[in-house]
Amino acid sequence: MRVLIRMLAVLALGALAPQVQGAAPWAQALAAQALDSGFLSRLPPNLSKNFALTKPDEGTEVRQLITRSSRQSRTFNVSVANHSDIVIFNVDVHTNDTVAYLVAPDGTLRKAVAYHNVDQERALSPQEARQGFEREKRFWSARLRHPPPAPK
Repeated sequence: MRVLIRMLAVLALGALAPQVQGAAPWAQALAAQALDSGFLSRLPPNLSKNFALTKPDEGTEVRQLITRSSRQSRTFNVSVANHSDIVIFNVDVHTNDTVAYLVAPDGTLRKAVAYHNVDQERALSPQEARQGFEREKRFWSARLRHPPPAPK
């Protein structure tokens, strides 16, 4: 019986493998969208320095996807100069408390920082950042599957 279950599991995984291998990681697919149709913007110099991005003194130029609600603003940012630098922001619009995640093109977290009242910066450990980053991954992956309508 165990052998039969293992064989079925191997067959099921084998059937799924081509779909998984052919799919672009969520971060790469969103980066392509941002570079193609995102708004041109600039990250703040303090964040550009903290994440060691290009042009840290001026702020890094990015292409940006934006989603806003009455409570929060989220942005998915791709560096114009270095497309492997992806930064996700989640901002509480009432308090301006912000969490920024530096993400690799494969969708893994490289670094995270939190800002309280815009100016009080605190680096987040991977453990501290994990839960919020997982929420951002789910949010942006869902947006990839169901993009908002184009502005009129």
